[in-house]
Amino acid sequence: MVDGVSLRKICEMEGMPSRRSVFYWLKDNEDFRQRYEIARLMQVEYWAHEIIEIADDTSGDFINERGERVVDHEHINRAKLRVDARKWLMSKLHPQRYGDRVTADVTVRRDLRELSDTELLQIVGRSGEPDPMPAGGEGEGETVH
Repeated sequence: MVDGVSLRKICEMEGMPSRRSVFYWLKDNEDFRQRYEIARLMQVEYWAHEIIEIADDTSGDFINERGERVVDHEHINRAKLRVDARKWLMSKLHPQRYGDRVTADVTVRRDLRELSDTELLQIVGRSGEPDPMPAGGEGEGETVH
């Protein structure tokens, strides 16, 4: 698994246990389960490096037809599929590192009639104290509330 090979492929190899045996061991053996999880994390890291290699490999992107260089869209689409499949698996097997980041904007609506005078004044940026200088200037005797 640390070399990117799937559990299915490993279990098909001669001398290897069946998938059913592996699943029983995962259920019943804590030490095996921990080692398996470490191998899975290493497998995901392998795929991350493999994605870069696939994306950077331009060999096969062009074919020669009648002496002309032509884009091989099938090859490019296959490379994209290989990258996307690995990214999807990585996001499921190690979502903390490779999963989509979820953000939430929350708007809380309250009826202004439920707020106290102090809360309303804080919303509009006022302390609730009378202005030391009324809006009309000195001497007019009005206090803006």
